[in-house]
Amino acid sequence: MRAKKEIIGSILFKELIAIRTDTLWRMLSCDKQGQLPGINEEGATGKLDNKGAIFIPGGLIYQDVDDKEVAYSPIKSMDETVFREKIRESLHFDNATLLFPDGLANSVNLDSGFFTRAARRINNFKTAAFKRNKKIGPKLSVDIDANDIIRSHSPSYIGPPYGSRTRISTCVSIGLIDPHMYLAYCKTEYRWSKGHLKKFAENMDKATEEAELSDGTSLYPPYVVVCHDTRYKENSLTGLIRILGIGRFGEFSTFTFERLNNQLMGELKRKNLDYGQEHVFAKYAGISALGILRTYAPTNPGKRSLKYRLDIVSPEKDLDLDLNMIAERAKERYRIEDD
Repeated sequence: MRAKKEIIGSILFKELIAIRTDTLWRMLSCDKQGQLPGINEEGATGKLDNKGAIFIPGGLIYQDVDDKEVAYSPIKSMDETVFREKIRESLHFDNATLLFPDGLANSVNLDSGFFTRAARRINNFKTAAFKRNKKIGPKLSVDIDANDIIRSHSPSYIGPPYGSRTRISTCVSIGLIDPHMYLAYCKTEYRWSKGHLKKFAENMDKATEEAELSDGTSLYPPYVVVCHDTRYKENSLTGLIRILGIGRFGEFSTFTFERLNNQLMGELKRKNLDYGQEHVFAKYAGISALGILRTYAPTNPGKRSLKYRLDIVSPEKDLDLDLNMIAERAKERYRIEDD
C-alpha cells in the first residue's frame, strides 16, 4: 500500500482539505441546528466546494465528449499560490478538472461511455488472459461490468445505483492501474497514426508521474481525486473524498471527517492507534472532528477487500493547515456563533 505521505502530501490534497475544513465548520453548525444533510443527500458542502469535483492527471485524456482534443493555456509562472488559486476556482465548475504540470483545464465534460467501455474491456481481457483451463465452463469469466469495477473501488457504504461522478472517476482511473492496456485500447478506438500514438504515450507517462515545482514540492500526485458532495455514512460530517489509481486493481483510499465517538474510538483501538488534540480539525457543540484516511488493499473485479490501513491525519503536521485562520473565516462566512 502507498504510504500516507504519498497520498496526502501534495499541494492539491492540502488545498482540498483546507477547503473541506471550511465546509466542516458549516456542517457542524448545521448539525447543531438539526439540519445536517442526510447520508444520501447532496449538499454536504460549503460555499468554497459547492460543486464537488474530479481531478484527473491530464495526460490520461485525449478528447472530451464532443470529440474535441483537450486544450489548456500553460501558466508561465506556476507556483504554489497560483496552483492553489486555480484549485479553488475549479471547485466552482461542474465536470472534470484536468491537471498538467504547467496548467489546468476546467469543466471538461468527459465521455462516460468511452471510459466505461475501456474499463470493462480491459478487465475482461485481463481476466481471460490469465485463464489456463481451455474448457470455458458454465461460469463466464468475461462478464465484468462497470458496477463490478466501481464496487471494487468504493467503500462498503456506497452501493448501486452509482452516480455519474462515481462511475466516470472509477473508470478513468483504470488508465493509471493498467496504462499499457489503456494505451492499446485508445489506439484501437481512435485509430491513431504512429505520431499520435507516440505523443499520447508521452503524455500518459507524465500522467503516471508526480508533478513537482522546481524546488521539488509536489503539485499533485498521479492519482484521480474525487470530491463527493454526499456524506454516505452517518459518522461522516462532510462529503467523501476518494483517491483512485494508487496501485493495483481495487486499491484506493478514502478521506473523511468523522465524529470522535464510541464507534470511531473502537475502530482506532482495534487498529492500535493513539490520537490526541493534535488530530482534531474542529471542535464545536461538543463534537470533535478527526480526519481519517483509509487505504484499501487490492482485490478482484466485483469484490471488496476487507483489508485496509487506517491513518489519522494531523492537520498541522501532515497538511500544514492554519486551523485558527480557517475557523475564523468559516465562522464569519457562515455566521457561526462561538460555543
